Amino acid sequence: MTVAARVGHSMKWIHGLACGAALAWLPGYSLLVVILFLPLIIAYFFDRSQDHALVRMMLPYEFAATISPMHQLWLSEGAVDTALRLLMDPVVLITAWLSAGLGWFVLEAALLVAKFSKQYKSSKEKNKITRRLNEISDEWDHDPLPFEGGEVKPEAGRR
Repeated sequence: MTVAARVGHSMKWIHGLACGAALAWLPGYSLLVVILFLPLIIAYFFDRSQDHALVRMMLPYEFAATISPMHQLWLSEGAVDTALRLLMDPVVLITAWLSAGLGWFVLEAALLVAKFSKQYKSSKEKNKITRRLNEISDEWDHDPLPFEGGEVKPEAGRR
């Protein structure tokens, strides 16, 4: 087993222990976080990219939507009944899950804008090059030959 594989394996154990400790000591917070962050968890497992850009884009929106429920849970000292009451409130769930959807939408819109911008720039550059090539072609096609009948014409100002 390589060093990187051992480190990755030990990190899974540490994550497992941290999740178990959170469930044991903070069940209300754990329940609320897991349910509110469910879209991110699903996106994490279905995102095949190495850097998980989709999850990183959704995370700030999800954090912003969970501030109020987490504050309410904190005020009730992390009681499980408060966590359940918050989870039964459709506004809390809809806000949290739609905020994750908004993060996804912003990422997709940014990718589309970047793609269209790049396509517009390349099209503009292609048109500019084509126009210049046509100008050069017209210059070379319509210029009279520099000599007639085998003699070179003297240019103006030359001896």
